[in-house]
Amino acid sequence: MKKITKAVVPAALALSMIASSTALADPQSKPNGPYIENEQNISLSSYMSNEELYQTLQKLEASSNGKMKLEIAGYSNQSPDGYQTEEDKGEPLYIVKFGEADPNKKSVLITTQIHGNEQIGTEAAVDIIQKLSSNSKEVNEILDKVSIWIMPRINPEGADNQYEGKWYPTRYTHQTWLPENIDLPEGTTAPWYYNSDGSERAQNNNGRVVYGIPGYDQNRDYNPNLDFRVEDQDKDVVEVFLNDRATNNSNFGGFYVTAEARTVTSVFQELQPDVYVDVHHRGFNTVSDEDNRSVPIQLAAVVADPYTDPFTGQQYEVDEDVLKLGKQVNALAAQTLQRGFSHFGAIQKYPDVNLPGTALGAFALNDAAIMLMEIKGQSQTLGQKQAGMLKETVKAPLYDLFNALADESINDVDPAVYDAIPESTNRITDPSTRDTEKDF
Repeated sequence: MKKITKAVVPAALALSMIASSTALADPQSKPNGPYIENEQNISLSSYMSNEELYQTLQKLEASSNGKMKLEIAGYSNQSPDGYQTEEDKGEPLYIVKFGEADPNKKSVLITTQIHGNEQIGTEAAVDIIQKLSSNSKEVNEILDKVSIWIMPRINPEGADNQYEGKWYPTRYTHQTWLPENIDLPEGTTAPWYYNSDGSERAQNNNGRVVYGIPGYDQNRDYNPNLDFRVEDQDKDVVEVFLNDRATNNSNFGGFYVTAEARTVTSVFQELQPDVYVDVHHRGFNTVSDEDNRSVPIQLAAVVADPYTDPFTGQQYEVDEDVLKLGKQVNALAAQTLQRGFSHFGAIQKYPDVNLPGTALGAFALNDAAIMLMEIKGQSQTLGQKQAGMLKETVKAPLYDLFNALADESINDVDPAVYDAIPESTNRITDPSTRDTEKDF
């Protein structure tokens, strides 16, 4: 990757970020606070179903005059041994392409809704696709320099999950662990991110609901070895690895047992993007005890430490220039959202994590600068409240990113701005018993 020039950090922004990072005791939820009350109605009616999303994408392609190319990159719900019948195929995994994979152009890959109950990223992605499909001068200048590929829903099974006859989006995919289908002993332990009973946090009451369809947290199924396929490994070695809690855990890459993770990875390998953006949802924070603004977004440019593949011994590490670009991308997002003393500017860093089995972790270790965008609230905790504001929180930084890559002004962003973003603190705890999952 080309070397990136250094610029002066905007001192006022850096100082304001540092000043807002003071943290004392974690605040607790209050009545009518961010978490919903028992039996409180949650509306999801403004969000698109799979069918509505597909129809919208098809209409946008038809009206784009050839600027947008819509393709099916794969299908959900495929076991490692393949589809048994055509009827076994799940939902299509669509990719929207603006421009081809061209080494002479900058490139961005954006994915949303890797967890099915994180909808706003998808809604924002559709707005971005609509804008990029237009014939405006700004868009044409961007796409002349930058290829932008968007996968607006990479967990369609979880997104359209049903519970007791009602729409109930869930974090997980739909797929059953069947080790014998890949020549492993029947009792071999599933990957640690397998949800065996098909359960999800409850929406209007404490505890969990059991919708009964097993599946995986797709965002733990990636691997820094992008060509890893569990069915191709030495089965004795895999069995020992999976049956040992010391190795079957989040410190290691995933097993690529889901069609979704395999499909997204194949798209990544085709494009080899300079920047990879993944949009998530999370819980709730305030900036500090002195600043009680609700944090709309947390950002991260780093989510994985140097990694050694336990099966091949190959070593992976984020390239220095790649990390610098990642910090610049996230710093630009932070700058974009500084709009006076508004909630848009109440930004934090995502907590330090080492998750090589996430899409962001695996792709960062394969030379993509990354931006994790974690906006507040999930289906069960926010519904569609504040959807307009949160969509803008996603869209505005991405529009600025496209322009900055096109005119190369990204090179003038000081990565120290990213370093100065306040650390995650003042998490507002769920007053029920449900606050047990990591968001990302």
